[in-house]
Amino acid sequence: MPPPFHWTADFVRDGFAVFPGLIDATAIASVRAIIDADLRANYDPSRQAQYDSGSFCPDLRGTPQIMGLFHHDGVRQRVDELVEMDKVGFDGGQIAIRRAHNEDRPQPPTPHIDGIPTPANGLSGPELTPFTLLVGVFLSAVRTEFAGNFTIWPGSRRLIETCFIERGPQAMRAGMPKVALAEPRQLLCSPGDVVFCHYQLAHAAAVNTSDFDRYAVFFRVWHHDVRTRQARWSHLTNIWTGWKVGPASA
Repeated sequence: MPPPFHWTADFVRDGFAVFPGLIDATAIASVRAIIDADLRANYDPSRQAQYDSGSFCPDLRGTPQIMGLFHHDGVRQRVDELVEMDKVGFDGGQIAIRRAHNEDRPQPPTPHIDGIPTPANGLSGPELTPFTLLVGVFLSAVRTEFAGNFTIWPGSRRLIETCFIERGPQAMRAGMPKVALAEPRQLLCSPGDVVFCHYQLAHAAAVNTSDFDRYAVFFRVWHHDVRTRQARWSHLTNIWTGWKVGPASA
């Protein structure tokens, strides 16, 4: 009799997994209230490009309230099932808001992978800075498409891996790999839903034509061994390097 199917097999196959209602409503409401209070006190319209490329409410990053989302037992357990908590580092969280009506009509989202240096995102040097796992916690409901949805391109991680292999290390200086992607999927979510996303899965935020701001907090998780250029290149060209899961475990 085959063993019971486990969520990690879905993650290996799809490059992402969504956990509905993983974090309880009280915890989500508390974090949302803290963010709203900070916006009222400290939001500076002249820093909008920094907020969009980096984080809203930068002074809240790394605080116990924000980090409590990542250190939630359910989140930590699932991270550990993928990569082992004692073998990874993580950031202080990116508070990501897509304002209501930031565009007046739907537009196709533009795919990217994180870690590509730009003038606005604060990354230095000419080369890609990869990590391992993206963990997103949704703080608001997204019921329709083009409402600031977290958007993924199924199958893209393998295509991007192949692109790096074929182009060689110079591809680390070339920005987003040029690959033919399938149709994107805009995720619908509720407060407390959590998404795990493989670093090399192309993703984006859809424009928000809805009447409601979209709130989320994203955490970037990296293997401790992704320090040297050689190690980063190894992870880009063998996307399950250092993971507890992979095709053989699915």
